[in-house]
Amino acid sequence: MTTTDNPNMITIIANGQPREIRANSTIADLLQEIAIVPTRVVAQLDGIIIPRNAFDQTILQEGCQLELVTLVGGG
Repeated sequence: MTTTDNPNMITIIANGQPREIRANSTIADLLQEIAIVPTRVVAQLDGIIIPRNAFDQTILQEGCQLELVTLVGGG
């Protein structure tokens, strides 16, 4: 994996695609950046489901794999 030249940025894999984010970003930071409401998403980080109440404490690391599944209601 190629790391960005900017030391303030890291590359993660989000839903199977490389994505550059600010270093020390949390799951909550990323969700805000991509305009996803945290109460409507399930996050799996490196194979582990992260509780919503930990989104603002879970720091994303270079090369980590994050899967975000948006919940949609209907009937």
